[in-house]
Amino acid sequence: MKYDFIIVGQGIAGSMLAWFLWKQNQRFLVIDEWNPNSSSNIAAGIINPVTGRKLVKTWRIDEVLPFALQTYTELEKFLNTSFFTQQDLYKIFTSDDDEQIWKNRKNDTEYQNYLGKIVELQDEPEIISTHKVGIIKNACRVLLPVFIKAFRQFLESNEKIINEKFEFDELKMNEQFYYKNYSAKHIIFCEGYQAINNPLFPNLPFTLAKGEQLLVEIPKLNTSKIINRNIYLIPENKNRYFVGATYLWNDMSVDVTQEGRNELTDKLKKMLRCDFKIIEERAAIRPTTKDRRPFIAQHSKYSNAYIFNGMGTKGASLSPFFAHFLVDAILNKKPLLKETDLNRFT
Repeated sequence: MKYDFIIVGQGIAGSMLAWFLWKQNQRFLVIDEWNPNSSSNIAAGIINPVTGRKLVKTWRIDEVLPFALQTYTELEKFLNTSFFTQQDLYKIFTSDDDEQIWKNRKNDTEYQNYLGKIVELQDEPEIISTHKVGIIKNACRVLLPVFIKAFRQFLESNEKIINEKFEFDELKMNEQFYYKNYSAKHIIFCEGYQAINNPLFPNLPFTLAKGEQLLVEIPKLNTSKIINRNIYLIPENKNRYFVGATYLWNDMSVDVTQEGRNELTDKLKKMLRCDFKIIEERAAIRPTTKDRRPFIAQHSKYSNAYIFNGMGTKGASLSPFFAHFLVDAILNKKPLLKETDLNRFT
């Protein structure tokens, strides 16, 4: 069968590409072997406009955030599924310096849409807070596993996806791309960390980060707040909460570890006055890059081959905006960004 596009991978990146190609009435096929433990399928899906102790704005957040809001709202209606909420984040300060950094940033007009009040957590007696708390405004949460599954069902019902591992030995390249019984004018790779094995884009400058998270039960805690103190505590349901995540740089297995478990439980004990029980442990590899910018690039030889990867921890926020950008660039022959091109590392 003939297509305009083949997309390799159906994480958040591949799903967004497929969505915008669908809206442009393009013929496309997604090739992806279902993996319930992929980074997209276990990610917390937090869109945080400011990050780190120094409260630095997320790259291009002023463009990225409104576009993400519009896209996820539209997709919820289209898929008839709920997976997106706008929700403030509560950042617990650990020192007086943290509070002062917040106040200084808030005086900057570029941060006033994102940094809110400084408050006491008086309504959360089970949360330890020796200092005050800053409210991060205009944050969001995307239930990525819910979205990925619902979007996959949509692709399946429209015969737009094949559930199999992509085999590079089966790919033949000329003026078009041929894969088994399929051909396409363009091919886009968005395989997550598995892109380290992509022979068309070798030696990608990833700095892959393994992340582990816990699902815990906390009977005495009853909060709907997303709370951050070095880790996130995220409400799930029925006194259950996600806790995460770790950053491990030297372990590229997808197995949970005692090291990760200890790190998360130690940090959680510093947040809680009550007991908790671990219900489930998860691990995945994030496709993070050296400069924390994605790879959105054209192949140096095959001009109709592209990579769309490296969103790292920002997949929920960056993918909608840049998937739309890439689709528009390809269809309308517009230049790609130097900020995301692979040549930035040479």
